[in-house]
Amino acid sequence: MLTALNIEEYDRRGVAGLLSRMRRNRVRVEHLYCDCAAVRSISYEHRRGRVSWQSVERFVRSERGQLLCPEGLELPDGCGFRRFESRELSRRLCENAALWLLREADDPRARAALIDPFGECVGLCSYLTDHTDCLRVVTDDPEVYLKEAERLLDERGAVIHIGRGDEPLLDADLIIAPSPPGRAFSCPPDAIILSGERPSCSFCAPVIYDYTIELPSKLIELRPQYLDEMYFASALYSLAGVHELGSQVFRRCSDDRVVHTRQSLLGQFRQRLAARE
Repeated sequence: MLTALNIEEYDRRGVAGLLSRMRRNRVRVEHLYCDCAAVRSISYEHRRGRVSWQSVERFVRSERGQLLCPEGLELPDGCGFRRFESRELSRRLCENAALWLLREADDPRARAALIDPFGECVGLCSYLTDHTDCLRVVTDDPEVYLKEAERLLDERGAVIHIGRGDEPLLDADLIIAPSPPGRAFSCPPDAIILSGERPSCSFCAPVIYDYTIELPSKLIELRPQYLDEMYFASALYSLAGVHELGSQVFRRCSDDRVVHTRQSLLGQFRQRLAARE
């Protein structure tokens, strides 16, 4: 069962605040269920001067280390309370977005580059080479990719170019970085960069990292209203094993400045491909 926590702040100013302070802090617990997950929603009515975290702890119990909380909720230090954070679903949606773009563009000449410093995305190569004849991999762990390259060459005749530096990215049309690289790299300014996380440094082109999918109605009804929809989806995927969410293609995606639909991003990708013909 997932455990969600919200602190409801009440105005303590004026007459209304005086009346509010006369009431005690209160904890409300609601249990929400569907066929694939369950959520315990805990709402703490904060009417007096401080939050009694001992009272909250009685309700969150062993789940205090992975609480689903609204962004910005301050949890106390030293008590074991931790807000759940994971980019596992976002990384999967990044991979899905790359595969969808390559499939829909239907141009095997598209130059795709996979940035994977630690060799964590080897299995993705098999799917990418279904849609491009020009796959480059930039990694600090080339050995694991060399084995996969040999296998794909023997079984399917697919070719993967493996390197460490920026050279494979200089003319790339699509750059895929499920885990964001820790350094900037050079690439065409109109290349599409997909990542599973917000980048920590600036790049030559915008980095798309924020993906929105459409939750099934049963999961929308399961979500406490104080939780962001995609944050909740991430918890369902990572903690509750609702892996069906990992098969979806984004409905919208963003680089913090521009919001793309599937068709607008596909149009931008096709324009990049057409510009070098």
